[in-house]
Amino acid sequence: MPQYLVVGQHQPDLCPSANDMIRKLAAEGGKEMPALAEKLGVKILATYVPMTNHQVYVAVEADDANAVREFTFLGRLGQWNTIEIYQTSTLEEALTRVEELPTIY
Repeated sequence: MPQYLVVGQHQPDLCPSANDMIRKLAAEGGKEMPALAEKLGVKILATYVPMTNHQVYVAVEADDANAVREFTFLGRLGQWNTIEIYQTSTLEEALTRVEELPTIY
């Protein structure tokens, strides 16, 4: 199943550490996230919050990017973050794939 990395970035004034409304929204969304993911066929692999750069990371597996986009939309992450979604590979997969290409240098 394809893996994706969701990256959310917010401004300091929209940080749950500073904004009471966003703190409540983030806490509510965090509690609802597992059920929403299951409903949409998205498997949450990990969540990360560096705590110093106003970013949120969610590693997921899903059949397609549309399910991941819907997950971030219905999970309301886009209401307080700019969202980027990247399809990813493991390091092992990437190293195997690059062997398929001729080098250029």
